This record gives sequence, C-alpha cells and structure tokens, in this order.
Amino acid sequence: MTVTDFSPETLRDIIAHLEVSVDFEHLVYREAELDAIWSITGFVLKYEPDSERRQGIARLHGIAHMAHDLVADRRPGEAAEKLRSFL
Repeated sequence: MTVTDFSPETLRDIIAHLEVSVDFEHLVYREAELDAIWSITGFVLKYEPDSERRQGIARLHGIAHMAHDLVADRRPGEAAEKLRSFL
C-alpha cells in the first residue's frame, strides 16, 4: 500500500492490513507504511500554523512510532489498537 497522507481512510487501511498481517514479509510492509505516516506527520508538524491541529498531528506522530515498534516486536494487533485509538 502506498501511503501519501494520514487521512482517516489511510489509517483505517493500515489498521485493516495490520489485523491480518502474520508473515514476516507483511510485517516489513506494515513497518514501511508506519514509517511513511511518521515521516509525513513529522514534515507537516514543522509547517502547521494551527496549534490545535498541530497537537493532534504530534499525537499521531508519536502513535505511529509506537505502532512501528510494536510491529517490529511482531505485535501487529496491538499496533492496530494504537492507531485505532487515534481515530
């Protein structure tokens, strides 16, 4: 899956993939998708003028990092829950 934004639809798609990922190869893809969310939110944080929106983006930035680490520990279901908590 190509990640180009951090919209609710994109996050739902990643969550759906996390929930069915069990093979090592799939987990590598999920890590890459979470890396993309982390990178995009990091970039947007630098330029977001609205402080309330910036707080939400910062929260997702942190959640993406935690979810990535959970996937690296082969815990994709927990990673999905972390992302779901943002929605």
